[in-house]
Amino acid sequence: MNALHAEILLVAAMVGLYLYDSARLLHSNEGVLAATLGGRWSLHFGAEHYTLRGKEPFVPNPLLPHRPVFPLRWKQQLLAAAPAAQRWTPPPFGPYKVLAPFVWLMALALFGLIPAGLFSRYGNLAIAAGILLFYVTAFLALAYVWFKRSALKLTGRQVGALAFESLTCPPFALNLVRHISWHAAPSEELISAGRRLLRKDDWIATLPAVIKRVDNAIEWESEGTPRALALTEYQALLNSELGSDS
Repeated sequence: MNALHAEILLVAAMVGLYLYDSARLLHSNEGVLAATLGGRWSLHFGAEHYTLRGKEPFVPNPLLPHRPVFPLRWKQQLLAAAPAAQRWTPPPFGPYKVLAPFVWLMALALFGLIPAGLFSRYGNLAIAAGILLFYVTAFLALAYVWFKRSALKLTGRQVGALAFESLTCPPFALNLVRHISWHAAPSEELISAGRRLLRKDDWIATLPAVIKRVDNAIEWESEGTPRALALTEYQALLNSELGSDS
């Protein structure tokens, strides 16, 4: 294997580790709410036609590592909004906004400076600059997470685990924001939270995917069972909601 092939494999391995670490396996009754740092929400599910160990793979947008993602469970027979006491209050986005530049600086180090050193005349100088930039940025980001651990609802042990993963496997550090938000574990039901948090046009655009999931659940149920009847009623209500805005 010549040097060029080894360098290409190194970059490919970094990309692969980043994508592997960002992926999650979701149960069929789970989904993800993602948010821009401006507060615009979107709802996502795992892969519909492919499962791994009985779960659906979900990979957030690889070009947006600075955006938080929150997993929620879905009660497929329930349409009513959650009572006010059970509604999830999203965390303030202030800490995530502070972490976003750190994430992008680490990405620049790993996928900008280091490849520039491997494939250009800048050589060892660019590689050294990339390594230095990555570790300085990672230490600063982790120090910020440590001081903000209460606001981010993290324990000291969880911050320690994040630090270990980020410093020993640099591509994992790019998912720092996602790891933090994933720990939030909102208790509100997925569709109730999605209907409340998404903009109306975004919610209406998402409804067909939600209805398709209910259709799939109905197909797996024996006809006439209480769950099948509840799902059918739920499907009709979602369809009427979609039709009223068409």
